[in-house]
Amino acid sequence: MMKKIVKLFVLIALLPVYSATAQYAYFPQEGVITFDKTVHIKNLLKRHVNSLKDGDFQRRYIEELIPKVSETIVLKKKLSFSGQETNWEPIKETLDPMVNNLLNMGLVDYQNTAYQNIKTGEGQSSFDMAGSNIFIKDSLLNVKWKITDEYRDIAGYACRRANGVVLDSVYVVAFYTDQIPLSAGPNAIHGLPGMILGLVVPEQHFNMYATKVDFIAPVIKTNIAGRRATAMTRREMEAKMRESMGNWLSAKQLNLLLAAMQL
Repeated sequence: MMKKIVKLFVLIALLPVYSATAQYAYFPQEGVITFDKTVHIKNLLKRHVNSLKDGDFQRRYIEELIPKVSETIVLKKKLSFSGQETNWEPIKETLDPMVNNLLNMGLVDYQNTAYQNIKTGEGQSSFDMAGSNIFIKDSLLNVKWKITDEYRDIAGYACRRANGVVLDSVYVVAFYTDQIPLSAGPNAIHGLPGMILGLVVPEQHFNMYATKVDFIAPVIKTNIAGRRATAMTRREMEAKMRESMGNWLSAKQLNLLLAAMQL
């Protein structure tokens, strides 16, 4: 009987500790998340080849590249967040000359910078293409999500899987954590009840996973436009691209490139 009474007193004594831990759980409001973006480059190039028109001059060039490139390449990215705002940007690194060539061609990644304001529902994206700066300023992308019961650990955080559709028909898979309570994620993806730490886009043959989360106070740039850049909506950008490239690109390849510019 005495042992039971002692155990009861111990449990009662520990209750305030557990209560305090729950009451003061840390939910960060600002920080910097580092991502690895892995592109399955051979598969992506094969998809470009299959999307090209018969007789297109690019087909032979890309087909000759495929045996020369590695199966995958990894690009470093950084997501800074503070309050309801985020910045997305590439991390400068030394890359293989062939990878740089593919980046310049827009076949792998557009190395864009982005800004999101979750509270106002507005976003920006800026990248260079053929020597010109493209600056998109529009509402945030609409992503239709379905949350699943699958979980995985990413960068030390328990993350839950959600399947989504964006840009009308592009399938995406995201893993988010409610331990970072901001409805944001890599580049332009958002809309889940927590920070997205993992993203897979099968159509574009890439995945992105957080490798490190640092709780520091970043400086958020709210205007990322390049010099002499003229703001366009996504619809205006797409119309301009179809007008300038539609005559020599198939509709399939153009849609593939347009999705890459926005994801």
